[in-house]
Amino acid sequence: MKRINIALKDELHAQTKIISVLKNIPLTKYLEQCIEKGMQEDKKLMEKIKTLRKDMENEK
Repeated sequence: MKRINIALKDELHAQTKIISVLKNIPLTKYLEQCIEKGMQEDKKLMEKIKTLRKDMENEK
């Protein structure tokens, strides 16, 4: 597990904290879920990166 230090706007922090409390989960867990959801939405982009990386390795 990696730890990161990020800055959030006050309003965004307040909103995420409220949601995490309402869902009865820690803020860290809620933010992790949000990031995972975003990564799923960007899955095609990640696949493209993997393909490009593989093509670059094959050219060596």
